[in-house]
Amino acid sequence: MSSQGSVIWPNREGLGKFLGDLELFLMDIIWDWPGEYPLTVKAVHESASSNRSLAYTSVLSTMTNLVRKGALRVEKKHFAHRYWPTCSRAEFELQVFSRLMGRLMQDVSSPVLRHLVGTLEAEDPRLLEALYEEIQRRRRAGE
Repeated sequence: MSSQGSVIWPNREGLGKFLGDLELFLMDIIWDWPGEYPLTVKAVHESASSNRSLAYTSVLSTMTNLVRKGALRVEKKHFAHRYWPTCSRAEFELQVFSRLMGRLMQDVSSPVLRHLVGTLEAEDPRLLEALYEEIQRRRRAGE
């Protein structure tokens, strides 16, 4: 995933926290593509247009943004641009959330850590237990 200064929408669900509505709409089409990759903007535009009225240029600029965000890779051959997802939806979610957690944890102090533990405990005490078990598992495995 690239190191862009992306916007985060904390009140949205899942990848909607990191991708705009159109970006997520197009990525859902791309991840669920029934055929083979690579894809063209034209193919994505045609598929997207069956559900939503979109300008070709909107799809093009959005796919360009998705390349910048690391969700797509592009190969330019003559005048054609061919696109592939960089990974599956699940892998992309993991990359995005891991990157966010890494950024948040860079400046963690003891009070912040205590707050995190308290938040996990208040949300669901089983989350705290799962975290503890994962820490123990990693220590045993030498990770």
